[in-house]
Amino acid sequence: MSWQELSISVPHEYVEPVSYLFNRYGKGLSTELQGAGRVMLRTYLESGSRQRLARIEIGVRLVSAVEPLGELAIRDLDDGEDWQNSWKQHYDALPVGRRLIIKPSWVALDQTAAAGRVVIELDPGIAFGTGYHPSTYASMEALEELVSPGMTVLDLGAGSGILTITALKLGAASAVALDIDGQAIAAARQNFRRLRLQRQVTLAKGSVPHPTAPANAFDLAVANISARGVADRTPFLLQALRPNGILIASGFLASQRPQVDDAALSLGFTPELEWPREEWLTLAYRAPVAIPHPAA
Repeated sequence: MSWQELSISVPHEYVEPVSYLFNRYGKGLSTELQGAGRVMLRTYLESGSRQRLARIEIGVRLVSAVEPLGELAIRDLDDGEDWQNSWKQHYDALPVGRRLIIKPSWVALDQTAAAGRVVIELDPGIAFGTGYHPSTYASMEALEELVSPGMTVLDLGAGSGILTITALKLGAASAVALDIDGQAIAAARQNFRRLRLQRQVTLAKGSVPHPTAPANAFDLAVANISARGVADRTPFLLQALRPNGILIASGFLASQRPQVDDAALSLGFTPELEWPREEWLTLAYRAPVAIPHPAA
């Protein structure tokens, strides 16, 4: 069986629609931060998958009608080249914030570069969550600043599990990780098992509200999803948080802040901190001291 690699360079604000196309019609997804406000996206197709390729090409053309994208490049993989591993060459260890460093499981770590840093090891499993995307990077910076030992954490849109792993490595006692994508769940499960964190993590498919995220259960919730996703889920995140708990909201452009602010402030959240990174923004809100929880 032969495979093709599809790749395209897109502006940060168009990562989401093109990623949707790649996820739906391709096999797997990887992201590589290019700088200058652009991200390289890759997916894979069996050679001869004409209908799937045509749908990706049509989708890219539709997005390009709104914002010019890079060319959709198609590369035939060499005989014996494993598509499930070929994307790994685009990643290396990545220092984050003051004291974190992401180490892909297949990368040898430079001990000098890692000195004094907390190592976050993972295999993204071609799911979102490598630290190279500005929103993931900034979410990790937020966790570095806000996680205290013994906290209970909710990770909504867990992807590879990178933010859950970060919270636990920073001293959180336990976490619930939720994602709606089955491939992300599989990647996160593998990472939790390899790091022997499964006893501290409840991993489930879905979003909030969810049985694994009951009312008044979490000191901190992180939602690295999208502006609309955060806005829509904020009432349920508030219910899941303890009074005075922390919400880290990420996965959206700075220009979309009003949508997130409107949803959070209307429920009594207070804005506390922000982490801008390129065109993206991550915000921390404090939940009100008294949270109206529904009757049991």
